[in-house]
Amino acid sequence: MSDRTQTALARALYKMLRPMVRLLLRHGVSYRSFADIARHVYVDTAREDFAIPGRKQSLSRMAVLTGINRKDIAKLQERPHPLSDAPNEQPTPTARVITAWLNDVRFHSANGEPAALPIETQGSEPSFAGLVHQYSHDVPVRALLDELERINAVTRDGETVALLARGYIPVEDMQENIRIFGTAAADLMRTMDHNIAKEDPGPFIQRTVSYTHIPEALLAQIRQRSAREGQEFLLKVNDWLADCDREERPELNPSETENSATVRAGIGLYYFEERGEATRGEDS
Repeated sequence: MSDRTQTALARALYKMLRPMVRLLLRHGVSYRSFADIARHVYVDTAREDFAIPGRKQSLSRMAVLTGINRKDIAKLQERPHPLSDAPNEQPTPTARVITAWLNDVRFHSANGEPAALPIETQGSEPSFAGLVHQYSHDVPVRALLDELERINAVTRDGETVALLARGYIPVEDMQENIRIFGTAAADLMRTMDHNIAKEDPGPFIQRTVSYTHIPEALLAQIRQRSAREGQEFLLKVNDWLADCDREERPELNPSETENSATVRAGIGLYYFEERGEATRGEDS
């Protein structure tokens, strides 16, 4: 690696870690804990992504790749992994129900919008209870309805409930917000690594629009417009990605994809502001 590339990576790493470290310090995560997790990531990545084809990755090779002593790698592999006690990182029941209500045509009105649903029905007509049983069968219907009302995702009129939310955005659930943060940040980093490495197929779309002299008085207007138009764009993306998803639309997948493996794919969108963060003279 050239000195210029190493310097560029060091600058990029510093800038990337600033918001990460701010989050860690806010929640009491020490440097020692961060460094321990980083060692696990280095060893896991060296073992899983940089092995020589047809050969088992050795401790010696992992030590060469990572700069971590062989004995330390061996000890590290005997200790609990950061993901070993992690909960299953699946969407919450609330998220699953909102997403299904937006995507599943069986719970839509004639104009294609999420329908107002009776909480319970005696027959086979669509109902909120049916939606919950299908997508979050292990959660009591009334408990989930109470939670949706609490976060203002639905409105209730007697025994009928209508969806207000156009997507799941946790407000007070800190663990869910952190889970989403980890997933979204990892998705963005994977895309950028893919593009920088010029891997096939590619490049993946990864674009940002920013200006450096925005009057602060206009920020509220910019935030509102970015939220409104960004949400409209993501709803369109949601519609056509749902049409491609084997689980969401099994009847719409053409026969030639029946034996195709499935992968996770998506598009992200975000808004940012930067207010005097120390950049030590670096351009953004």
